[in-house]
Amino acid sequence: MRLSKKFRYLAASVLALQLTIPVVANAQEQDDYIAPSWVIQSDYVALGDSLAHGMNEVGVIGLGYTDFIAQALQQGGFLTSYNKGFAMSGYTTKNVLADLQNDVEKTVTGFGYTKEQVKLRASIKEAEIITLTAGANDLLPLLKESQTTGIDTIALVKATKEAVSNIATILSEIKKINPQAEIYVMGYYNSFPYYSENLQNQFKLLLATVNSTIKATAEKAGAIFVPTYDVVAKDVASYLPNPDNIHLSEAGYLAVANEAFLPIIKTSSLWDITKAIQVDVKDRTTVEVKWQDATDNVGVANYNVYVNGKLISTLDADTTTFTLEDLTENTTYNVSIKAIDAARNESIQNPTITFTTKGTVSFTDTAQHWAKEYIQKAAGAGLMNGYTDGTFRPDSSVTRAQAAAILVRSLELSTDEKAPFTDIANYDAVTQSEIAAAYVHGLIKGTDGKFNPGKPVTRAQLALMISRAYEQQFNQPYSAKGDVPFTDVTSYNAETKRAITMLYELGIVTGNEGEFSPEAVTTRGQAAKIFTNLSQIFIK
Repeated sequence: MRLSKKFRYLAASVLALQLTIPVVANAQEQDDYIAPSWVIQSDYVALGDSLAHGMNEVGVIGLGYTDFIAQALQQGGFLTSYNKGFAMSGYTTKNVLADLQNDVEKTVTGFGYTKEQVKLRASIKEAEIITLTAGANDLLPLLKESQTTGIDTIALVKATKEAVSNIATILSEIKKINPQAEIYVMGYYNSFPYYSENLQNQFKLLLATVNSTIKATAEKAGAIFVPTYDVVAKDVASYLPNPDNIHLSEAGYLAVANEAFLPIIKTSSLWDITKAIQVDVKDRTTVEVKWQDATDNVGVANYNVYVNGKLISTLDADTTTFTLEDLTENTTYNVSIKAIDAARNESIQNPTITFTTKGTVSFTDTAQHWAKEYIQKAAGAGLMNGYTDGTFRPDSSVTRAQAAAILVRSLELSTDEKAPFTDIANYDAVTQSEIAAAYVHGLIKGTDGKFNPGKPVTRAQLALMISRAYEQQFNQPYSAKGDVPFTDVTSYNAETKRAITMLYELGIVTGNEGEFSPEAVTTRGQAAKIFTNLSQIFIK
């Protein structure tokens, strides 16, 4: 039985001393090692032969690649428990498969367990990470004989097929027990670099074929193949120093762990905390930061907020939002959150996000325009865009496509569906997606399967879109306080009249001498004012 996944047992120095004997961690003694976390605390089980067991170049069990993997993950705050007790020197693929099928019980060698012995299938069921090293002992007798008798190709092919078949069955069994487990299968390195050149050439060809076959087998089973050939070949003298022993030195095992396994394992989605933090850019100098709760066995006490590496605030555990104010425009910031529990343990892996504040927006043709302030606000908020030539064209009309897109951005609407309009195919994908969102969320309707996206939007049409946006935002239609105040809209239907009344009562439009001019087009300057005022209402 393992303890809670929040327990990260044993400092690295203690781990190094204990890996060669059975280890049972005491929960009471290990509380000081617990820390808050956003990552999935994982259990690691190592299966296989002497390489997983940790036999070195002089035939002694010591620190193997699995131990170095466990040590690195444990120090990084990723690991709860580790056990290499099911990896045995001399094991073939048949032995590993038999252990699985017989559900053997063996002594724990590792950390994070409360019992001295555990069963294999239960350990696999609870593991997030499993490494498998098997197959070398299936081929070694034939390879050793080849030094004197030459390579027996037929026998090697047969043995290889049997080993690969067994590996496929092992992986299938593991996936049946734990479909979510991430399985890493170790590839072969050249165990006989000191043999004659003629044999070397044949070995290299054989290894390439075997590794390719195992890789395909692993990937078919949903496992991950980890190549080690190049890592070991890089420094044979240091990593395989004994010509009479095929096992790696401690330096070799460390290299395999650090250069082959860990770069792959650390990319696992198990430890992806990028989604645990988000920022909402309010304006050019204000950003709201939000993050998910961290987990801890005794509970999180505080969150520390760091900006560009500097602690700026310490918050109570029930606060997971923080507003950064008075930021510098057009500047990049890095925000990181660190969780602290009641025992003052600090989280190791911390949600971090980088963002850039917006700069002041200016256009070449708005300096003297009455709507300059509204245009800058609308552009700064991302509601309206200028043109590539640096102009805004404030007196140009707003098209129906532009009006729909602005409303969609205002409400932050989206959809995976497509709009049913036949006349928007020539627009870019972003615009089509915005029109689709406007349609799906009921802001626009169209006529006879067409949207007429390029036509100027009339003031009456825009009023309808805004009224529907209001209903979308507040989940109810606007309730007018009085009658429509304009004399030139009496012929319009009730929905349009209500929409125009809403704009008037909310102070978005005032009209001119008692008239609304419903068929007049809306200019981009007017739209900037309307949508800037509207965004304040939607925020409320």
